[in-house]
Amino acid sequence: MAKVCLVSSAGGHLAEVLGALGEAAGEHDCFVCVTGFENVRRMRLTGVRRVYCMPVFWRYQEPFGVLVSLLVSLPVFVWIFLKERPDALVSAGAEIAIPAFLVNRLLFRKPALYIESITRLHAPSATGRWVARLATRIFVQWPRLLEFYGPKAEYPGGLL
Repeated sequence: MAKVCLVSSAGGHLAEVLGALGEAAGEHDCFVCVTGFENVRRMRLTGVRRVYCMPVFWRYQEPFGVLVSLLVSLPVFVWIFLKERPDALVSAGAEIAIPAFLVNRLLFRKPALYIESITRLHAPSATGRWVARLATRIFVQWPRLLEFYGPKAEYPGGLL
């Protein structure tokens, strides 16, 4: 049984990653690192063993807020990855995925899968553009996005 770290903002992104995993989530030891923890308490997270509430300042869209969020999130992810020792990282976004993929790439080198949102029909998301450099594989839900992501990208059909 593999240990899988799911990284997401609460709401639609988390629903997408859980939906994409489907029954496979129950076959693995899954834990979630999530922003918007208050929304997660209302969700039914089948197959998830532990939930980590991530500190974020993304709501401050100016560069300083993003930088602070990144600097705060990096050591938190290092601590979580050292504690949990995941075998793989999976995310459908949003911005909290960036520090998770960065920590994984620099320190742990585990498979890192990014699932582009089904809402991205014509162009990749900002998170997708950043994470693409750090991901092992990228799953897109529209074939036209394959050209943006290159050889790492796969179109397995609609995941949801």
